[in-house]
Amino acid sequence: MGKILIVDDSSLIRNVASEAITAAGHTPIIASNGQEGLEKVMNETVDLIFSDVNMPIMGGMEMVEKIKEMSEFKFLPIVMLTTESSPELKEKGKALGAKAWLVKPFDKDKFTTVVKKLLG
Repeated sequence: MGKILIVDDSSLIRNVASEAITAAGHTPIIASNGQEGLEKVMNETVDLIFSDVNMPIMGGMEMVEKIKEMSEFKFLPIVMLTTESSPELKEKGKALGAKAWLVKPFDKDKFTTVVKKLLG
């Protein structure tokens, strides 16, 4: 089915998300910061991205902005996966191109529901 990129500096979050993605029949792709995530998007076929906001090297917002600047990724769905949920930050994320916001901690069912909504 789909290839889903998880970009998060927390190995626990990457593992939980990977398990949920695999259980839903999709293939997880892992990156630990925005720079790695950007490289994965440019070198692999990715159908959906879940990204943390605050990470070392390159944060999620900067990664989203760089991805959305490239016309071939204009419609690639991106979900921000973070502990932060301020209206201002959500608005900034949406302005940059994020489709949804999932607040950590999350349960696997909610995560899987978001995947199904965005990938069908």
